[in-house]
Amino acid sequence: MRRFDVCIIKVGGQCIGLLNEILLGTVDHSGQWAIGTDTHGLAQRGGTVLSQLRIGNNVHSVLIKKHPAQMMIALELHEALRGMVN
Repeated sequence: MRRFDVCIIKVGGQCIGLLNEILLGTVDHSGQWAIGTDTHGLAQRGGTVLSQLRIGNNVHSVLIKKHPAQMMIALELHEALRGMVN
């Protein structure tokens, strides 16, 4: 499978870590390779929380370069707009 990058963006308190774990488990159950990461601690400061999920056989880094993600999941409208701009 070609690489497929997913960026999940939200504000604090919306369980982004749980969503990322569910997606990682689903991909793993399908027999594909996936890695992911979360940013922690920003919710307490009112900042954006970002989770990155990379799926595919040729994935060597957990971080997605700026703007090449094929999918963005936003759990709040303003964060979706911020994610598209940044």
